[in-house]
Amino acid sequence: MLPVFWEITEQFRLNGALTRAFYGDLMNSLPPVCGIVAEYNPFHSGHMFHIRRTRESLGGDAVIVCVMSGNFVQRGDFAVLDKYARAETAVRGGADLVLELPLAAALSSAEGFARGAVALLHGIGCRYLSFGAETADISLVQQAAEALNALPPATGNRSGLSYAAYRQQELAALNPAAAALLASPNNTLGIEYCRALRDFPMQPLAVARRGAGHDEAAPADGFASASLLRGYLREGGEERCAPYLPESSIEVWRREKARGAAPVTLPESAMLTLLRAALFRGALATGSADGFDERCAAAVYSAVSFSDAVEKAQTRRFPAARVRRTLLRAALGISPDASPLPSYARVLAFSSRGRTLLRRQDGLPLIVKPVTEKQLPDALQPSLRLDAFADDLFGLARPAPLPGGEHYRKTPFYLT
Repeated sequence: MLPVFWEITEQFRLNGALTRAFYGDLMNSLPPVCGIVAEYNPFHSGHMFHIRRTRESLGGDAVIVCVMSGNFVQRGDFAVLDKYARAETAVRGGADLVLELPLAAALSSAEGFARGAVALLHGIGCRYLSFGAETADISLVQQAAEALNALPPATGNRSGLSYAAYRQQELAALNPAAAALLASPNNTLGIEYCRALRDFPMQPLAVARRGAGHDEAAPADGFASASLLRGYLREGGEERCAPYLPESSIEVWRREKARGAAPVTLPESAMLTLLRAALFRGALATGSADGFDERCAAAVYSAVSFSDAVEKAQTRRFPAARVRRTLLRAALGISPDASPLPSYARVLAFSSRGRTLLRRQDGLPLIVKPVTEKQLPDALQPSLRLDAFADDLFGLARPAPLPGGEHYRKTPFYLT
């Protein structure tokens, strides 16, 4: 149960006689609200460990808010399972509230991904940000973030290196220990979260990862990587996943599979068709001046599948993840200059604690039932329509495809 003082009424909060100093003290007396950024693709035992350790660090009454990629993930792929089902597994695994990361942020580089997520968590009232890293030395992570923020913009010849590799090389000349952190994808995101905290002040909390690392091909210490588990699930081997998934995740997966909702895989031919159409309309360009656009256009024109286009376009300088994100954004119709920052908060799942937090929100527009989003301001409608289109496209990739309009019939999962 939450303490009684958590139920502060709006009229009391807005009382003019309540001074800023007193209100600040009052807020500090509330249970801590901590944000986590994740994809939960799928939600596994390592994710549950992270939530548990975060709550242990902040106290048992801490409210855990997760910002999660929706139906499309940062590596430039379709999620293996619908966003509402994945959010359900997160709440069953200890989260109190799951919000959807804006689509433009979910398909951005690590920097855009982090900025969009941190901005959303800040907007919902989080005072802490917890993330997994290969080191729990938060000072070293912050040093790397500050050093990257101090570097001049990367321009000119990068000697064939990717943007990330080039920045790591630059950082190594200033702080070798901090630069070494960038060798791990988990550390990279943690550093980007800390960079974003410069504009969205929250207190960072690093939780040392355990077991298998990012994209590891074998389990370790009772944990398996999400990429390995996705492979098992898409091959029909959920039994092989059982030791590494919470029981609730297995139950949700089996239920969704029985309904024809999983596993979801990227539809190769359909996506290439959308890309050819984008190429014809001149909508494939990103504005990049390094030859990237031309390479992607040539790859799309000559490819026979989405993956073939990625293979043809990628180089040492243009990693596959960047190519996949760019092509998926073009297929979905996401503008190259679309901001990763949130204009609204879409609720995917919540517990009773999460519901209490939602009742206190007066910042970003909240979308609990998609059917109501057409009532939101006209300025938000283009982004909302894009969300609906993306969800409808995802629905066609299910084993049992869905008709259009299912986006508006969804409702969040509520754990009582």
